[in-house]
Amino acid sequence: MLSKRVILWNVDTQADFMLPGGKLYVPGAEKRIRSMRRLADEARRGRALMVSSADSHLPDDPELRQWPPHCMRGTSGAQIILETMTEKVLRVENRPGVALPETFENVQQIILEKQALDVFTNPNTDAVLGRLEKQFGREVEFVVFGVVTEYCVRMAAAGLLERGRRVAIITDAIESLDGGAGER
Repeated sequence: MLSKRVILWNVDTQADFMLPGGKLYVPGAEKRIRSMRRLADEARRGRALMVSSADSHLPDDPELRQWPPHCMRGTSGAQIILETMTEKVLRVENRPGVALPETFENVQQIILEKQALDVFTNPNTDAVLGRLEKQFGREVEFVVFGVVTEYCVRMAAAGLLERGRRVAIITDAIESLDGGAGER
């Protein structure tokens, strides 16, 4: 069972990645939804807070030179799947100076928008981590899940580790594009 000493870190569980027919569908990702839902249920029940990253692309984003258009802002493909959404959501745009509440007591899920693979390119991500530390203490463990293992999941976990955070990966709630790269 999870507790407030655990923060769920949900990486990019958006329709364009998770569902067949999505613009950048990760084959097999839909098979992970059941495990992802169980984790999100803990946030819905108030047993853990969930932080989610979400691509929110604009047509001129540099990432779209490397990858086909996906998760375009305002499209259904950019929506986080219902199984990993809660009711009490705080959305944090990818721009400097977003006003954050002092605590996240009335929030089940914080969504950090991004236009690049790394959620830490959002200038507010570190501020969110600071507020989480203030509210829950330094010893909280970040439980990471989502897609894609060898890209955004790896970057989120590495970013948390680089900032001295404790990290666990839920292996039945992640999916890779390349099995070998995902294993590494």
